[in-house]
Amino acid sequence: METWVNKERKFAGQIFAVDVGEARLDDGTLAPREMVAHHGGVAAVPVLGDEVVLIRQYRVVVEQEILEIPAGRLEGNEPPEARAQAELMEEVGYQAKKMVLAHSYFSSAGFTDERMHIFLAFDLTATARNLEFDERIEVVRVPIAAIAGMLAAGEIEDAKTIIGLRALLAYWVSSPQKTGNG
Repeated sequence: METWVNKERKFAGQIFAVDVGEARLDDGTLAPREMVAHHGGVAAVPVLGDEVVLIRQYRVVVEQEILEIPAGRLEGNEPPEARAQAELMEEVGYQAKKMVLAHSYFSSAGFTDERMHIFLAFDLTATARNLEFDERIEVVRVPIAAIAGMLAAGEIEDAKTIIGLRALLAYWVSSPQKTGNG
């Protein structure tokens, strides 16, 4: 087990902060540690009939367009499901009557405390999109039947999207009702 001995905030930005310090290991050894502190995030897999509503956007960090599920970061103490609903409306213009928590996980526990919550979103109703000022998002509808092939071919490279789509496929296989109504 490790415990922080000292930790200093070296950077605080709008999205994350960076802490640097030392941790004491179980044998007493001190080891340097760096961590990205993050409020956490949410994502939703919107199911519309036998299709999934994805988004395509250019991500400057990886310098390419990425196909993703709608997502966003948590702000304050808001419930993850409420933020997931808000991201659905903002990014793809849908509201879900039924949300199923598929996974809650740490993005990369070796360097960040970011926890992602992924929901499957069913019984969608169209609403107005309300993109953030800096979002340039294309809505893409993909047949659920094509997802396994896309995953196998490496067409989906975003981790939360891979996890969310695999969760949907598992749910889809075990669900007696495959109409997108959950």
